[in-house]
Amino acid sequence: MRVRVYAAAMLLAWSGAVIVAQGNKVTTPEQLDKVMKQVQMPAIQKALKSQAYGDARKALATAKENVLLSQSFWIEHKKDDAVKMNKETIGKIEALEKLIATDTVDAPAVEAALKEVGASCRTCHQQYRATDAENNFILKPGSIGG
Repeated sequence: MRVRVYAAAMLLAWSGAVIVAQGNKVTTPEQLDKVMKQVQMPAIQKALKSQAYGDARKALATAKENVLLSQSFWIEHKKDDAVKMNKETIGKIEALEKLIATDTVDAPAVEAALKEVGASCRTCHQQYRATDAENNFILKPGSIGG
């Protein structure tokens, strides 16, 4: 029963994220930076390491929502490879969400899934992100043209 309630809640949250994403298109580098900074991978890692799965579920939902929001930026700028990476990352996040939605969490599987999420994020960051003087991620200059 608990898993069904959680699954229904996740479906509702995902539906809401789609609606939000459709209403809040991300089209500028500044908007992209804003939504990507809300992903908070360190918070996800910390919650999972301490087995605070409720906190991890909330942080993952926020991460997924913001990665989904960023998709409109890549579509707007006709970066099909980034759209593909974005969708793959969402899939990896969803796989991790499923692992921590169970009554008995398989910690090694969660750790492996978290590494996959990180690797998926890194793939896009290597292509499209750089760091500024304060070591904050920014859109790599020249990534989207004019």
